[in-house]
Amino acid sequence: MKKSALAFAALSMLAFLSCSQKDVNKMRSIAVSGTGKVIVTPDKATVKLAVITRKSDIKEAQEENAKAMKKIQDALLANGVTAENLQTYDYEISQESHWKNEEKVYGLYCVTNRIKVTVQDIEKAGDIIDLGIRNGATGVDGISFSYEDEVKAIKRARTLAIENARAIAEESVSVAGTKLGKVLTMREDTNNGYGSRFSASNSITQTWGPDTPYDDAGASTPISSGKKEISIVMDITYELK
Repeated sequence: MKKSALAFAALSMLAFLSCSQKDVNKMRSIAVSGTGKVIVTPDKATVKLAVITRKSDIKEAQEENAKAMKKIQDALLANGVTAENLQTYDYEISQESHWKNEEKVYGLYCVTNRIKVTVQDIEKAGDIIDLGIRNGATGVDGISFSYEDEVKAIKRARTLAIENARAIAEESVSVAGTKLGKVLTMREDTNNGYGSRFSASNSITQTWGPDTPYDDAGASTPISSGKKEISIVMDITYELK
């Protein structure tokens, strides 16, 4: 009875080890990372303009701010900017305050209105900035560039990343004397930053008072978009045959 039990246990252990070895063989794999890069020339710009008004009377601040922003928008529309390319992205009313002798003292009311202007022709971005300033903008919050066919460029970068990963894997397994099998896992590195590299922002933030003199005869604001890089990283695991 004991011999039968021992024999059964030995056979069971042998079967277990055999199955385990097969599972290990099935799990033989290689993990690689591939990078795909596409260089594009931005064809659109987004200019951010602001009107900031400070007054002791809140109603007066609102009205003056509204008139100034309307003047800016009317000027933009009259110079070829379409309504769908104008967007209010921030509107705020607050009251300035500070502490004096452990007591909070309130000051002027501040009304802030900010708009985004999408410029289809990058060469005109400088003109849009100048037009906004001439018509009462008290701040330029920056300019960013984008590429109209962004989806196509990202797909191309992703394809290049996958091809790069496979090339790396094939080179590695050929040296090791084995062969590449099917793809087991595939993951796009969402922290590679292609979005930020693509939609690069040029900082020209500036704020001034409504009474600051503006020299209309000065040179136009120069804007250069340059070229931008879209980069995608793919992490891929292949089975080894």
